[in-house]
Amino acid sequence: MFYEETGGGEPLILIMGFGGDHLAWAFQVRALAEHYRVVTFDNRGAGQSDAPEPPYTIRTMADDTAGLIAALGIERAHVVGVSMGGMIAQELALAYPGRVRSLHLGCTTARPDTHMKALLAAWRDMRAALTPDALVRALMLWLFSYRTYDERPEFVEAVIQTALANPFPQSLTGFLGQTAAIEHHDTLARLPGIHCPTLVSVAEDDILVPPRFSRELVARIPGAALRAVVGAGHVYFWEQADAFNALCLDFLAGKITPSRA
Repeated sequence: MFYEETGGGEPLILIMGFGGDHLAWAFQVRALAEHYRVVTFDNRGAGQSDAPEPPYTIRTMADDTAGLIAALGIERAHVVGVSMGGMIAQELALAYPGRVRSLHLGCTTARPDTHMKALLAAWRDMRAALTPDALVRALMLWLFSYRTYDERPEFVEAVIQTALANPFPQSLTGFLGQTAAIEHHDTLARLPGIHCPTLVSVAEDDILVPPRFSRELVARIPGAALRAVVGAGHVYFWEQADAFNALCLDFLAGKITPSRA
């Protein structure tokens, strides 16, 4: 596993979503590292970490994360996970409760529905049929809010170009392994077993993992708080980085109280 550490203080583990590597936290690391020991890493099948042959499972990637935490000599850590990273964070909190001090689940779900599984199947077909440029541009339509396309098209294009220039693009093996892991993820019935302080956040314009999934998480995790970010989509941690970072820091400082909104 490839990882990086920045800052000092209580450890804070950031878990990225499908296909993303540690660089996808670029808008968070500096702000969070002013207060915490921030650990970012590449999940199996992405970035500079190994991409072993499938099967991949979310639980296996949670085990990977727990192994990294142990290898770094960390007893307990705050954990932030977005999208697939939020699925991994759920499994981490359930399987290794002693390792997780607090949990921030962003733009994620306890279980993909039929629509999401159909979308993943379509993405597999797109991966086989499209050029890298066309594939990235197609996927971005699911990630960004329509507002960002209208108001900041240059920002969307910059993200596209950064993705295309990544010297460690996701392999087909990693792509297929991670999509299968998402398809089979299911913590819904086990969520009441999460007992650490938990924040669930989502953006109002998220069409990939809509807010209904976040409400479901909050309804089942004891004492969980829910917060929504306005004017952003699935990658609200890029589109509204200051708002996302403030949510993280406020929650870690104990300024966010439980909500069933």
